[in-house]
Amino acid sequence: MTTISYLHKAPWFFPTRILLSFIYALVSGLRNKLYDTGLLKTQSVETFVLSVGNLSVGGSGKTILVQALLKYFINHNINPAVLSRGYKRSSRGVFLVADKNTLLGNPANSGDEPYLIAQNYPGVPVVVAENRFSGAQLLQETFHPDVIILDDGFQHRRLHRDLDLLILDQNRSADNRHLLPWGRLREGHKNQARADVILFSKGASNGKPDHDLIFELFDYVLDAFGKKHSLDSLQGTCGLFAGLGNTEHFFTSVTSLVGASKMQLSFPDHAAYSLRDLNRIKDGNCEQWITTQKDFIKLDPDFCKQHKIYYIKVQTALPAALLDTLKQHFKQ
Repeated sequence: MTTISYLHKAPWFFPTRILLSFIYALVSGLRNKLYDTGLLKTQSVETFVLSVGNLSVGGSGKTILVQALLKYFINHNINPAVLSRGYKRSSRGVFLVADKNTLLGNPANSGDEPYLIAQNYPGVPVVVAENRFSGAQLLQETFHPDVIILDDGFQHRRLHRDLDLLILDQNRSADNRHLLPWGRLREGHKNQARADVILFSKGASNGKPDHDLIFELFDYVLDAFGKKHSLDSLQGTCGLFAGLGNTEHFFTSVTSLVGASKMQLSFPDHAAYSLRDLNRIKDGNCEQWITTQKDFIKLDPDFCKQHKIYYIKVQTALPAALLDTLKQHFKQ
């Protein structure tokens, strides 16, 4: 258990969490008010910017939606690029993860999610930058895309966006009532009014199916060689592990396809997989393991081969409400 996880659960730290949450609310509220009134200025690029974000930390499916948008744009001959902060990356400043020809980064210097996106969509430029305006300028001047997808951009208000998509996961309502660090909210629910389209993940739409993001696992896993294996072909005891914002949803989804697992190991979101983490997997003594692509790309291929670790991909279709909005903004 990480220090942050411990403090989040420790009863003695609860009053401090409440106090810090109120301080955070004041600061974030003031910041939003300054942007709303124009006292803090946004910066714009000529390229169309589409932001994908959420209100809470982790686990809503932003990266999955970004990839579904990439697929849509490519299929409609609209040239996309991706811009992200690159959470927990080792590099600094503006960093080119991938150009139109080559995957230049790795999970460590790019961040696991930008690297995953670049790996799955070769030919799509991907940039990570703390200063998203500088990153957007690089993409615009170097690659001339038709649209820049701003990953995890709802709270990054400095860069102007032409379309704001917001994902809500209301299934974690107990954690989504309070701001950090009391709860999991980055900002209050009233700020969802800034969004142009609100999407609901994991069946949380309350009767609005045209706004639902339905996540589906592929019906096969892949190994370290990139070879596909049907789920029916997996024999012997199976363990699951993942480092996500919501590992339980992943575990439940996989077991619904492959049956009961011998062991389920949860790691922090964006886990770097230390020697201690790897030993937890080794000591599980499972004949095979299934994890996410986001976790798999950070593991040594030889370790994956030795312990028969596979990864399973996940996808979503664009909801009808979002498709209608995209058709209004982009010529088909």
